[in-house]
Amino acid sequence: MNTRLTNLQRTICTLLFFTLIAAVTLGGGSTTQAASLSQSTVYYESDGVLYKVSADGSNTTEVLIDFEGVDLSAAGSYLYYTQTASSTTLLRVPNDGSSDAAETFATDVLSYYTDNGFIYYLDATGTIYRANGDSDASAVTQIADKADTDFPFLVVIKGRVYYNALVNGNTWIVSKTSNGTGAVQRIAAGAVESRYFTNQGKNELQLMVNTDPYEQFYSTNAVVMYKVNYNTGKATAVNPKAKLDVNAVYSGGWGNNLYVYNKGIELDSNKNYNYAKGKAFALTTSAKTLQLHTKSVREVSALGTDKVILVDTDKKAYAKTVSGNKVSKSANLNLSNVTYVTNQMNNGRPTLAYFSGNNGLYSVNTALKVTKLTSDEWDAFQLRDDVPGMFYINAKDQYRLYHVQPGGTGKKVLSDVFLDNILLVIPN
Repeated sequence: MNTRLTNLQRTICTLLFFTLIAAVTLGGGSTTQAASLSQSTVYYESDGVLYKVSADGSNTTEVLIDFEGVDLSAAGSYLYYTQTASSTTLLRVPNDGSSDAAETFATDVLSYYTDNGFIYYLDATGTIYRANGDSDASAVTQIADKADTDFPFLVVIKGRVYYNALVNGNTWIVSKTSNGTGAVQRIAAGAVESRYFTNQGKNELQLMVNTDPYEQFYSTNAVVMYKVNYNTGKATAVNPKAKLDVNAVYSGGWGNNLYVYNKGIELDSNKNYNYAKGKAFALTTSAKTLQLHTKSVREVSALGTDKVILVDTDKKAYAKTVSGNKVSKSANLNLSNVTYVTNQMNNGRPTLAYFSGNNGLYSVNTALKVTKLTSDEWDAFQLRDDVPGMFYINAKDQYRLYHVQPGGTGKKVLSDVFLDNILLVIPN
């Protein structure tokens, strides 16, 4: 599985047309076992200084004194990042504090990703390169070309790189072995526009493909779910004759082997999603459609093997148990004014969900026990699969870094300085 990063700032902009609020990782890896806090590292920024600390609070290190960057990702003994979200210059710095300045690794970079110690990047010419994270920039190897730079999607999963390519002048989502050998395998005509539209099932990669990605004015019925076998690379369309509305899909998200979409959602006068319109439905990987909730949903995630956790238009939290292609149980989690939900994987299973809202941070286990982790003192948080608990900035304690266990115990201060941001959590 990919080890995912999830982080969230307390102030969130409204979801815009074709704009996704999704905290997705720039790095992945093979299936891992759960790491202890002493086996994990947190990177954070304070007043222009990049720090790292063991997740148990020990071994604080200044990594880079003059730091300005976003989208931090680790490969080998280096950290890769760009200076701003719009920058196309890929920088890197050793993770041990041994360098006084970052070095330029590549330019004209539209997308990058790390996996199993390798750095991958797609540049403005539509070429995809990879290198060992510890190698010099001159050691990069070209692994693919003809990527569609209008839709610079790039992800590496289970030994294959997935990207949007130009095939006879048309956009296709394709894949290729991550070392660049073998032929390009076509998956579907259209584009995957974000890593948010990928979901790693047990035996297959699930994708939401926009078959008409250049249509930017009207929301049309254009989205098809595809299942891609990890071993063979063969793809199967789930709903080729019943394509979903783009806004309905882009305002929803993944559950347990299903995609939740808001049927009938509209845009308001500011071109934001009007969640007061529509109802939440789900498309399963077996091509079944079911109504999930009586209202539209703002956020959705998976929990356990059969539960969908959601925040609805009224900012209330619910859990839906889905079995036999229908909702067999609906549970009100009695949380109000929540705005975001995500899950945490442990050994490949979503064993915990986390909600955030103006009143605090909460965890929910597979038995649907809700635990309040913090009150309104949180400013930003971050978590990582296979790293226990949550890391957050405590605005009522000089904006210092804290960690709390998923059961609400073991709350601990991890920094002496204030934080501007939590940048990355990784198992060592």
